[in-house]
Amino acid sequence: MLGYDVGQTTVGKYMVRPEKPPSQTWRTFLENHSNQIVAMDFFTVPTIFFKVLHVLILIDHERRRIVHFSVTTNPTASWVIQQIREAFPWDSVPRFLLHDRDPLFMASQFAFKRMGSRQ
Repeated sequence: MLGYDVGQTTVGKYMVRPEKPPSQTWRTFLENHSNQIVAMDFFTVPTIFFKVLHVLILIDHERRRIVHFSVTTNPTASWVIQQIREAFPWDSVPRFLLHDRDPLFMASQFAFKRMGSRQ
């Protein structure tokens, strides 16, 4: 450009940026929707006989109470889906279910969306 080398950072520094409305932060989201959020996770418990038990726990964010827990030696996606069904009867399905990216939770995510559509 006119015989001068101009770096990308220099151009970016002087470009006009469009105004964006402030977005909701994660903390604000949790405060606004705490009555509609349930989190689920696994943890393991080794036994005295060297078996590993997998514990699934579902926690309500509004009251910070345990909604449901279950223990198994062999967790599968269908088992997780069944536990979610048992934890939330027809009229009490929360809007948001927080979980990590464990493959067991990915299959249950679709079942949870279908449960929400039953209302």
